[in-house]
Amino acid sequence: MPTVLITSASGRTSGFVIRALLSSGAIAPADLRLFVRTQEAIKKLQEQYPQLPDSSFAIGDYLEASTLPPALEGVDIVFHNGPSFHALETAMGIALIDAAKKAGVKHFVYCSVLFPVLTKLLNHKAKFFVEEHLIESGLNYTILEPTSLMQNVNLQNAVATGTLLAVYTPSTLQGYLDLEDLAAVARLVILNPAEHNRARYELVGENCTYEDVARAISSQTGKQIKVEMVPRDKIVGTSDVHVKLSEDYAREGLNRMLFYYDKRGIPGNSNVARWLLGREPTTWVARIRRDLQLQ
Repeated sequence: MPTVLITSASGRTSGFVIRALLSSGAIAPADLRLFVRTQEAIKKLQEQYPQLPDSSFAIGDYLEASTLPPALEGVDIVFHNGPSFHALETAMGIALIDAAKKAGVKHFVYCSVLFPVLTKLLNHKAKFFVEEHLIESGLNYTILEPTSLMQNVNLQNAVATGTLLAVYTPSTLQGYLDLEDLAAVARLVILNPAEHNRARYELVGENCTYEDVARAISSQTGKQIKVEMVPRDKIVGTSDVHVKLSEDYAREGLNRMLFYYDKRGIPGNSNVARWLLGREPTTWVARIRRDLQLQ
């Protein structure tokens, strides 16, 4: 079996990928290596995945060159999901790609973003240059380009309060993807890398507005859900925002993204996700029924 390194292993997206790999039974716990920054992160992951041996964990820093070779030693496949809205995200991705090439990694799976060519958006622009470096690196690669994640919307909070918090114009059409679908595609690629070599996959599940999502929650739960626009200066700290805005760069990046979403949104096409999954991508109605455990 291949040895698979998962970066940002204590993060939300990588967590879904880890669970998808372990639940498939195709990857043994000893064949996973989880890359994190601290011992505290390892402790939390050990609590989540007690079946993983100590050898499954590696501490390091993308920009501390000496920490990358030990983490990549013996690794066949890398799944990399970089940090959100980090000023050095591009440098981190490039450093990891270069280290992976030196280590003899056989395949590099990069979790990017839908339409990285939208360089007005800092988080897209950062990934654009990582994609470019990976394509030119000589490594075998697959690039996943997911749109906004459904899990950014807190269903439980919306049902409990009767209010769906909107962080941009509620009538803007936006592409969404269920994280479980993203993890399923990542598992497919990791387990069959040769079939997906040199592919860039745009991943969209369903195009919806916040108003559409509120109507879907209402129809499935029987509880009227209203949409409330959160003022821009109040967005940090709301339950629907999953980025830490500790730096000016991060705040600027989020502001640009939300301004763009206010005006345009980023809808996309679901054909690629449907083809890869072998089924219809998860819809908002399906996600609501599953995550709220509706009969």
